[in-house]
Amino acid sequence: MGEKFMNELTLHHCSKRIAPGSLDFVMDLFGQLGCKESYREDGAAWAMVEQDDRFIIQLIETDQKPEATEKKSNSHIAFLSDDPKADIDEIGEWVEDRGFAFIDGQWSGRERYFDCPEVFVDFVVEIMDRSVIEN
Repeated sequence: MGEKFMNELTLHHCSKRIAPGSLDFVMDLFGQLGCKESYREDGAAWAMVEQDDRFIIQLIETDQKPEATEKKSNSHIAFLSDDPKADIDEIGEWVEDRGFAFIDGQWSGRERYFDCPEVFVDFVVEIMDRSVIEN
């Protein structure tokens, strides 16, 4: 990959945009996906989640209108699963029970995704079969 910069940089987090007023719902959703809240200030329009003290995702409310699912599928947060279809079916029911729209799709038999089109501004959540990382 080439030479590194002088100082060793450590990856900390990435940020994803969500619709105004949806932070509590999205934090609950990511809790269902096995993440935990890693930072949140009272009254702030953003918070951070992580899983097993690894990669951190900042979720931030923005006044931007959500893009169409087809336009945001190349920007995703990916999870691994033993059964992506079953997980997405369960997540879809959970999301719809809370009154939000839910769209699911797939890129292959092993790679599925879902969108909460009113909430996720510029990303979808991908759930991949664990076999995609096996050699």
